[in-house]
Amino acid sequence: MRITKKFKLQIAAKNVDLYKWVTEMTPAEYETFSKGHRAMGSHFENGEFYMVNVENMGNEMIVQHYQLKEHSKEHLRFYSDRTEAYIWRWIPAIVGVPWEMTVTPIDNSSCEFSCTIGADFPSRLLAFAAWINGFGGFFMRKHLADEGGKFAKDIEKKFHTGRYA
Repeated sequence: MRITKKFKLQIAAKNVDLYKWVTEMTPAEYETFSKGHRAMGSHFENGEFYMVNVENMGNEMIVQHYQLKEHSKEHLRFYSDRTEAYIWRWIPAIVGVPWEMTVTPIDNSSCEFSCTIGADFPSRLLAFAAWINGFGGFFMRKHLADEGGKFAKDIEKKFHTGRYA
């Protein structure tokens, strides 16, 4: 399952650096991007960037262990191959979780921010149970609309008028 949400930013794509944005994100900032975000930690190890996120999504608590697999100023691709999902907050399951972000130029003064999240289940039974528990992706779509919109606003603010201007 993959879900993508797109947001228009009033800033030129060439002025955005997603890699800088995500590697300098603080735990306090992360927690403001969604009411489901509980905690975040990140570090570099042997030149590789890692991030651990704890969040609630619908009926599930999720602990994601991301590694940044690809990055450029305009593109990030994370993957957590050992995300701990707790279905109904009690039944543990290990799933894979992709997270991808891109910025694409629209014109000289605006761009599109795209955020994709998903889940890769080790079995059809677990996928079906998660689908039922998540109301067919309802909670994932709701979470992405919330956090993606707040990511977009923060990126626009930091690269247009704020910290990185």
